[in-house]
Amino acid sequence: MDMLMLAAKSLWNRRLTSALVVLSIALSVALLLGVERLHTQTRTSFANTLSRTDLIVGARGSPINLLLYSVFRIGDPTNNVRWSSYQAIAADPLVAWTVPLSLGDSHRGFRVLGTTAAYFQHYRYGRS
Repeated sequence: MDMLMLAAKSLWNRRLTSALVVLSIALSVALLLGVERLHTQTRTSFANTLSRTDLIVGARGSPINLLLYSVFRIGDPTNNVRWSSYQAIAADPLVAWTVPLSLGDSHRGFRVLGTTAAYFQHYRYGRS
């Protein structure tokens, strides 16, 4: 009991320092939980955005940039794949379906997407 009284008096004498320690720990925990929540929500959002798609193939470059521009139309356009390369991928018996996307052009400030009718048959957002 004497040890607890001594600890309480010591804590009272250092109340400003103790309060700052408690505040910094609380802020650290709140920040950690916030970042974890943001990470989980972002992962869920990406997973739920494009359904029934296993692979996005594009020219050399950043895979993140390819994903962001081809799915969300965010960022800079990536290089396009040659038509002969697309036909070789589409002819592979292991590939069930393909949707070619040609990105990068714009008309009156709006981005243009060049594709085929397969885009409207297979490209699904969310869990549809």
